[in-house]
Amino acid sequence: MLNSDNCIVLMIDMQEKLVQATNAEQEVSKAKKLIKTAEILNIPTLVSEQYPKGLGSTVNCLKNEKQRYFEKTSFSILKEENFSEILKSYNKTQIILFGIEAHICVYQTAIDLLKQGYEVYLVKDTCKSRHEYEFNTGIELMKQEDIKITCLEIVLFELLKTSKNPHFKEIQYLIK
Repeated sequence: MLNSDNCIVLMIDMQEKLVQATNAEQEVSKAKKLIKTAEILNIPTLVSEQYPKGLGSTVNCLKNEKQRYFEKTSFSILKEENFSEILKSYNKTQIILFGIEAHICVYQTAIDLLKQGYEVYLVKDTCKSRHEYEFNTGIELMKQEDIKITCLEIVLFELLKTSKNPHFKEIQYLIK
């Protein structure tokens, strides 16, 4: 089960041109709630951007000043120089993962995270690929690798643990 003191949110390539190409407006809307929850609960959020000169930057509604951004050309962010060391410096073992494209960059990042010993929670309803077949195939492969496939509401309530959490009403409001 997720623990807000032991996790990092990792957003993969939720960039202007990729969001347009995948028609990911609904996924962006849900991702916004996850990002806001991370901000409220002081969960570190790391953001990858695949070749931003060509694909644009992260969509504006998902940006905040607390996030750390990393440009990449590798499909897995963990293949980029120093990223693994930066991730380890947080001293967390759980990764809440989501982004575009589920069957490429998200998938390869998830596998590399597992190889480094992280517990990976993929938020399925905040991920997207251009085509449903590739999306479903990527999800199935991650499931076979023991990545925990979850959804936004499960994650939010796991992080809260109880309705007595001082941030309960604020986060509950996000999903109403």
